[in-house]
Amino acid sequence: MSHAPQPTRPGLLKRLFAAVQEISPSDESAPARVADPAGDSGAAKPRLGHQPVLHEILARQILDAHLRNRHQLLDRAPSDFRSFNAEETRLLVLAMAAAAHADGGLDATERGRIGGRLRTSSLEEEDRNRLERLIEEPQCLEELVRRVDSPRMAARFYAVSLATVDKNAPINRSYLRYLAQRLGLPADLVVRLNRQMGLRL
Repeated sequence: MSHAPQPTRPGLLKRLFAAVQEISPSDESAPARVADPAGDSGAAKPRLGHQPVLHEILARQILDAHLRNRHQLLDRAPSDFRSFNAEETRLLVLAMAAAAHADGGLDATERGRIGGRLRTSSLEEEDRNRLERLIEEPQCLEELVRRVDSPRMAARFYAVSLATVDKNAPINRSYLRYLAQRLGLPADLVVRLNRQMGLRL
């Protein structure tokens, strides 16, 4: 005795295939859609899948990298130049000289500060002697700034300049404000470096 096939229940099929993506045949690039098992007005909902988790992980990695970079930039002004190569040392010494001459002349205190850093460098004696002669003359700030090739060097350039000059002199304050802008330093970094040196601009 044969049995007539039972009619398929739409509700069961709807529940079974609720998680199946519905992709429009006319546009394969359309966002994936998921049928609503509870039934709705026919509006399709985007299927997000793992995207929120991936976005959160990516955002966290970007933030961590930013904070690590900012922490590196917040170094104090280098007290010696032993860790710098010859090119970096020359640039930082000339940065100090440019700051010293910003008020119109190089005084004995500024000369002593520059000489003290220079003596801690790994430069050969001939190179040090040449730099000692160069610091007696005003330096072209624009040429020096163009040689700054990284945010960290920009921070060091500003820090050693800050450590060279009399920070109470208005003309030096004006120079430091201009220098920070010219180097493109973040405002919070400038504030931090200034505070380390006892300066509030």
